[in-house]
Amino acid sequence: MIVLCVMNCPTALRGDLSKWLCEVNTGVYVGKLSARVREELWERICDNIKSGQATMVFSANNEQGFSFLTHNTTWKPVDYEGITLMQKPVIGNETIEQSNNLPPGFSKASKYDKLNRQRNNKRSTSYVVISVQILGVDDNRDEVMEIGLLKINEKEIEDQFQCFIQSKEMTPDRFTELTGIAKEIFAEQGLQDDIAVQKIQEFIGSSLLVGYHLRFDLEFLEKLGERTGEEIIIKKTKDVQHIARRKMDDLADYELETVAAHFSFDLIEMHRALPSCMLIYGIYSKLNEL
Repeated sequence: MIVLCVMNCPTALRGDLSKWLCEVNTGVYVGKLSARVREELWERICDNIKSGQATMVFSANNEQGFSFLTHNTTWKPVDYEGITLMQKPVIGNETIEQSNNLPPGFSKASKYDKLNRQRNNKRSTSYVVISVQILGVDDNRDEVMEIGLLKINEKEIEDQFQCFIQSKEMTPDRFTELTGIAKEIFAEQGLQDDIAVQKIQEFIGSSLLVGYHLRFDLEFLEKLGERTGEEIIIKKTKDVQHIARRKMDDLADYELETVAAHFSFDLIEMHRALPSCMLIYGIYSKLNEL
């Protein structure tokens, strides 16, 4: 389920949105889309809304139960101890224009942001990086092929986990072409769904889960859990793609390959789970330095 709110939206784009969503009020759309369609629709909005504003809220497998995206809005999503909140642009009777004219660090919002950064620096830097490797982008049809997890503690790799998932059907040749992994490996080393869910939950525990385009991975984990009747509980999440969008404004797009190339990371093994985790960890570390 998603809710989309747009303001100053071009008529052509509003008509386009009506193909996918139901407009329940002026500029307010609701509907249910697959992760892929939702992502493509959001990119289309950002590319065509011009000076308009857009906010999208959608269901997600995290502690809040939802995530959101914004474009050209004065309200901005901020992370607070693993929970995403919206930072308002107006403090008390202060107008946005007045706030913009204040010296840096003068406003209450600026002081709050500084305090929040100080708290973040004092908190433990322990978290788990995840990468889910699949073929295709339809979580109702495609199966998870491989999952990688990387445990980081105080900026050091503390532990790692990798597993193949036994496929109910023959492993696609395409996956072998991308990874070089023989089909026989899945039959010999692949875990059954229930065992994989148990091991993944044990490894993650209550840790902050960090990923790239994370909600996409979470939806596949949710489907994996549904097949076993055991939900994989994720308490705190952080999407590195969101951080990249906020901190980097000179990229053609924010796909993992594009951001990795910007930082000159090796992309040779990005279709394998653990190397992909290492790539995400490297990008996350670089973004934290900006």
